[in-house]
Amino acid sequence: MYRLLTLTFIVLCLSSVGSQGQTSATERDRVFAGYATLKTIAGLSEEEDANYWVPEFEGAVATEIELSNPHMTMADAAGNYYIADKESHSILKVDTNGIVHTHAGTHIAGYNGDEGAALEIQLNNPNGLHVHPDGTVYILDFFNRRIRKVDLEGRLTTLLHDEAGFGPGRGLWVSRDEQRIFYNGSNSVKRWTPAAGIETVVPSISDPGNLTVDPQGALVVTSRGAHQVYRVGEDGSLTVIAGDGSDSESAIDAVPATSVGLESVRGVAFLPSGAFFVATQKGGDIWYVDTQGNIHRFIGGTRSGNVISGDGQRFSEPGDKISEPRAVSVAPNGDVIITTNDRGIVRVVERFQEPRFIWSDDRLGLAVTAGREHTVETSLDLQSWQTWQVLEASTTTYDLPALPDGERLFLRVRW
Repeated sequence: MYRLLTLTFIVLCLSSVGSQGQTSATERDRVFAGYATLKTIAGLSEEEDANYWVPEFEGAVATEIELSNPHMTMADAAGNYYIADKESHSILKVDTNGIVHTHAGTHIAGYNGDEGAALEIQLNNPNGLHVHPDGTVYILDFFNRRIRKVDLEGRLTTLLHDEAGFGPGRGLWVSRDEQRIFYNGSNSVKRWTPAAGIETVVPSISDPGNLTVDPQGALVVTSRGAHQVYRVGEDGSLTVIAGDGSDSESAIDAVPATSVGLESVRGVAFLPSGAFFVATQKGGDIWYVDTQGNIHRFIGGTRSGNVISGDGQRFSEPGDKISEPRAVSVAPNGDVIITTNDRGIVRVVERFQEPRFIWSDDRLGLAVTAGREHTVETSLDLQSWQTWQVLEASTTTYDLPALPDGERLFLRVRW
């Protein structure tokens, strides 16, 4: 039996190590090394632009059903995914077993009230959503001109009704305390607070796409018409943080983000570091903008068609893997979620998870998640390292070697 009180374990996760044991990779390399495989989590992509929901889809495997023009997907901290399935007039939930359930809406467009059980209240073309880590879901109910909330008990309430209606984008962001709501108006961006009600923050923006709030609390919006991403000042001023205003998207990489074309940019999502991802619908790509403001292609795709490639492979393998990405979001665990094209496919780039210790049946184990071959090394002094295991891509718990009382074991995982 291991005596945990007398052992100290340290895990070092290294994606690129120099001769002196120091990380030598650039920020881009370090971030990209933290992501593993690409997978599809929902949709068949055999139909297009209609409501294909049938009762048999309820409780089915999410990759074996048709989605109906999905426009946004986000995840909660438990690993559930929520999809704004626009043309089926519903919010779908894909649970941790990959099974799909209706989370809100009746699959029939209409309006039948502002409050009630979420599965009994009609939605009408829900064009966007925002999900908090605890699983609270907020819905931009497009043609009903309402922003709705589905609480953890499955009850739907209406937070606001904007008689002027929404714009063509799916932008919606709700603060944790529900004291601020940002959303797209008609070629504008609006804010709601309890004290002031609905106010226009950005009175004019060309064909807005999505919006979010960065780690410093600033509003960030995308403009499909202007092919740019803006940070919004307190006075409503716009500062370009990505895109040169042209639609000439090219293969240029590792240059200032404001110097490249981002054709019909729609999605935007931040990492805690302040770096962010953007999705270009007609450009067909997912880009990464680092903390220095330089842009890098994360996943390559095409502007049209029905490209679904690369499942089970490293996301960075060459070739087009997606087409017409509508939205990008970052899950609480760091996974990148991509909602692609009107035919309805949701893809996920999985992030390597930190190794963790498991105690079970009087044995101490190390749980490692990696999408490619990795090596576990051990040391007693942090100076001399020995290879303990060379492991294939897997998620497995490995029993650790026993040590005498009082001995310390250091481990590092390298991929």
